[in-house]
Amino acid sequence: MFSPKRWNNRIGALALGLGLAMSAVIAPCWWSIARYHNPSCSAYKPDFISLYTGATLLWNDRSALYDLEKQRLVQEPIDPSRGSWVLPFFYPPFVALFLLPLAWLSFSAAFVAMTAVNLALLTAAITMLIRTLQLNREQTNWLLLSTFCNYGVHYALLEAQTSFIALLLVVLFVDALERPSRAKAGIATSLLFFKPQLAAGPLLILSGTRKWRELGLVVVVVAVLCVVSLAAVGTEGVRGYLELSRRAAAGDDFLRIQPEGMHNLRALAYFFFAPPWRDFIWWAATLAVMVLIFVRSRASDRFAAISADRWVSILVGCLLVAPHLHSHDLALLIAPAAFALKRQGDSVPPTVALALVGIGIFPLLNTVAYPHLPPLVPIALLIVLAAELRRGYSSR
Repeated sequence: MFSPKRWNNRIGALALGLGLAMSAVIAPCWWSIARYHNPSCSAYKPDFISLYTGATLLWNDRSALYDLEKQRLVQEPIDPSRGSWVLPFFYPPFVALFLLPLAWLSFSAAFVAMTAVNLALLTAAITMLIRTLQLNREQTNWLLLSTFCNYGVHYALLEAQTSFIALLLVVLFVDALERPSRAKAGIATSLLFFKPQLAAGPLLILSGTRKWRELGLVVVVVAVLCVVSLAAVGTEGVRGYLELSRRAAAGDDFLRIQPEGMHNLRALAYFFFAPPWRDFIWWAATLAVMVLIFVRSRASDRFAAISADRWVSILVGCLLVAPHLHSHDLALLIAPAAFALKRQGDSVPPTVALALVGIGIFPLLNTVAYPHLPPLVPIALLIVLAAELRRGYSSR
C-alpha cells in the first residue's frame, strides 16, 4: 500500500545521506584550501583566490585591478602549484570595495572569514524565506533537507564564492514585493548588478508588475555604483573591466570560460547544437523565457501580489536565462524550492520531495561525468517550467 509519509521518510533519509556524503568529501578539500591554498580534490585554483586578488590589488594598485599580469603576480605566490595560470577578478570595481577588508588578512584567514560570512548569509536567507512564506514544520524540514543535499550550496561554501550574497539579495527582492517595500525592491535589484548576469530577471519582474518607482530607483543606485567604480579605479581600470567582460562574454579560451559546463539555456544549446546554430538557438530560447517571465509577473491589479505558483516559474526562468551560471550559483535554487514547498499545503508530496533532491544532486552528476552527460539541471528546470505553465492554464 502506497504511504506518502513512508516514502517521504525514505526520501528524507536519502537527502540526509547525500548531504553527509558531500560534506565528507568537501570538508577535506576546504581544509586543503584553508591550510595549503589549493584544493586537494581539484586541478584548479579555488575561486576565492580571484576575490582575494581583487581586494589586494584595490588596496595596493587600484588602477591595475583588471591587469591580468598584475593579478598573476598576486596569485602565483599564494598557489605556486598552478603555475602562471590566472583566475581573473571578473566583478565590477565597486565589488572590490566591499571585499577590501580581505586584503588586510592572510589568504587563509580571509578564506575562513569568507566562509563564516557565507554561512551567516545562507542562514539569513533561509530564515527570511521561512518567515516571509510562513512555512510550516514539514515544509521547513524539506527546505533544510533540500538545501543540505544541494551540490551548489556545498560547492559555493568550498570555493568561498559570492553565491550566498546573490541568494540573500534575491530573497530580499522577493520579500520586498510580497510586503511590498519599494525601496528594498529597488535597492536589492541594484545590488544584484554585482553579478550583472543575474539582474535581468528582477528587472523583468519589476517591469511586469509595473513598479516604475522601483525601476527609477534602480537607475539612480546603479548610476551611483558606476560613479563609485570610476572613483575607485579610474578610467583605465574601468576600461580594463569592460575589456575583460567582453573577452569573458566571447568565451575567451585563455580565461577558461566553459559555457557548455554551466547549468542554463546556454549550456543546453552548446551541448546539443554546433556553431553557428547554437548561439541563435540560445538567444531565441532566452528571449522566449524572458517574455514568459515578464508575462507571468503581470497581474490585472498592479498592487496584487505574485502567487506562489507564479513565483516558482518566474524564479526558475530567471536561472535559465542567466548567461553565466556555474555550479556554485545553483545555491539560488533554494528560493524557488521554498515557493514550491509553500504551495503544497500542509503535506509535501513524495514527488515534490524527490524532485527537490534530484535537482540538487544533478550538478554533481554533471561534474563527475563531464562532458558526457547533457546539462541535467536546465533540462529539469525546463520540465518544471512546462509543468507550471500547464498547471496555470489548467487552473484557468
